[in-house]
Amino acid sequence: MSLRTNLFGAACALALVSFSAPAFAQFNGVLSGDYSHINVSHGGGNANDYGVSGAGAFGLGANWDVQVDGGYHRLTGGGSDANNWNVGGAAYWSGYSARLGAVVGYDDVTGGGADAHATNYGGFVDWYVADWLTFAVKGGWHNGSVTVDNPVPPPASIKANANGEYGGANMTFYLAPDLSLAGYYDYAHFKNFITENDYTAEAEWLISERMPVSLYAGYTRSAFAGTGGADANTVFVGLRFYCDPVRGASLVARQRGGAEIYGTNFGPAALHL
Repeated sequence: MSLRTNLFGAACALALVSFSAPAFAQFNGVLSGDYSHINVSHGGGNANDYGVSGAGAFGLGANWDVQVDGGYHRLTGGGSDANNWNVGGAAYWSGYSARLGAVVGYDDVTGGGADAHATNYGGFVDWYVADWLTFAVKGGWHNGSVTVDNPVPPPASIKANANGEYGGANMTFYLAPDLSLAGYYDYAHFKNFITENDYTAEAEWLISERMPVSLYAGYTRSAFAGTGGADANTVFVGLRFYCDPVRGASLVARQRGGAEIYGTNFGPAALHL
């Protein structure tokens, strides 16, 4: 635990030093490591997914920030592996009771004889309803394609477009300043393929305000329309390290004043499975 904390602390310190020029009023970041176990119905099998992700927000002044996101995950199961890389960016304005912004991102998943990628662009709004409640929505469009190796001679690849739209809503309840319970609904439509509906419950506990490491865990049920009633059940757990210049801040303060997490996240299960 001490080695991991030292590594995260060094990474945050490096980021703070690197972006301490006058052009940036403040840096806020978050680093995460997570593990998920996925079970797909109708004989779809099981899979394990693990990886890391991070985000860094740079203050421009006048309540404006720009943010850079990135991550890597590896999916194993069913006798094959897949690698998922993602990168994205956002620009947003933050006020006392709300935050709103625009996002763009790119996901690439390769493995198991297939290659899928998608570029998403959209926006989000976070509304701080009360000290103990945050409500957020997001939505936009995505352009993508799926290429599958054709095992039937002669060797060839089959490519299809997977464009569509996505959206979601989130309610986060702060049972205590350092303990949250959130419920999510996320939607993604891939034209000519499937429609995905995700329902998620997640809890997060900030273990220490001075050394801001949190533990989070949750469950997601993904229902896929257009696949004969197939669905997926995902259980996940992870550690999150908040990198910002504030010492002794609560989970509420770090989530509302730090890098955006929910609004910039785009990752339908259908893109990985």
